Amino acid sequence: MSKHLPPRMTSGLKRLKSTRVRALLSLGMVLGLGSVGTLAYWTDQATLTSGTFTAGNLDIKLGSPAPGVDNNPSSFSTDFAMSNMQPGDSKAAAVAVRNSGSIGFTYTATGVTSTAAGIGSLLTFKVVPGGTVNGGATDCTGGTTTFGPATMSSSQNVIATNRPLAAGATETFCVVATLPSGTTSGQGTSASATFTFNAKQVGAP
Repeated sequence: MSKHLPPRMTSGLKRLKSTRVRALLSLGMVLGLGSVGTLAYWTDQATLTSGTFTAGNLDIKLGSPAPGVDNNPSSFSTDFAMSNMQPGDSKAAAVAVRNSGSIGFTYTATGVTSTAAGIGSLLTFKVVPGGTVNGGATDCTGGTTTFGPATMSSSQNVIATNRPLAAGATETFCVVATLPSGTTSGQGTSASATFTFNAKQVGAP
């Protein structure tokens, strides 16, 4: 068969090819638009916000009235003192230990005299948390003794076991100083005692 086609057939084939090409291009455009159309979608979101987290406040204070003071309530230094002390004499005083914070805590305490010489090495002390001063201010009544009678010429744990105190709660710290009978030294000397309270959160080692 001849490879040459009549002009009419050649023209028809060209038109047919052109039509097919246009159809394919049109189909590609439609498919392309369809693919682009699937990329458009609706979105939405929601937000969740927590409440406020506020740290509690741990605050130990001493003395009355509330809320007490951080250091050295004036009434204690006045009450826990004695002039012209002689062997056999005792002096008792009490102070409020306060939880002025917003969370419960436990506390311990240490004690030491201002000097390890003279009367500072001779005085004995008794510590009674929860105790009250008796009528003659010579002893503590009630409560539980946690220290002494013993000297504090070196630092001593006068409350060694953690004592719990709830937020807003108060308990008394009663203490007695005694110059033992039969003491033959220390005349004309003086000393003071310092007690340090250490509070920590409940459960802390």
